[in-house]
Amino acid sequence: MNARTWLIGAATLALLCCHAPPALAFGSDGPLIKALRDLVAGNITAYDKKDLNATLSYVDTKSPDYETTKNALAEQFKDLDVNAQLVDFDYMGHDANEFAVARVKTKTTGKPGSGFTDNTVDAIVIFHQENGVWKLWGQKILAVDTVQ
Repeated sequence: MNARTWLIGAATLALLCCHAPPALAFGSDGPLIKALRDLVAGNITAYDKKDLNATLSYVDTKSPDYETTKNALAEQFKDLDVNAQLVDFDYMGHDANEFAVARVKTKTTGKPGSGFTDNTVDAIVIFHQENGVWKLWGQKILAVDTVQ
């Protein structure tokens, strides 16, 4: 096999691997990916409405961060006038249907003149099934980009 044939074959393989649609790339995980992305989107919608109970309904009640999250949300809803939006969602994987992981980017913006620093949070988010329903379990923040 000459070098040109090998390069064309390698380039074709790279294109096929890199540009595969998500449903094909993840096969049977397609419904799980949609469910997790919808969960994050629903949580953000409830957050934007400042609905504490609805926002918490997306969080696993057995999460070690549940009470802290509940208290933080109550303070945020009282003190802040912000909106959030999902910027990016990259499914990473799951174990035997107990935990799943995704990289999630969320942009939060304040009303003009509010003094809030707009930001985008890049985080690894852990999901867990509570009574057969996927919920938010925890997150590890990778980066926070602020807009000045």
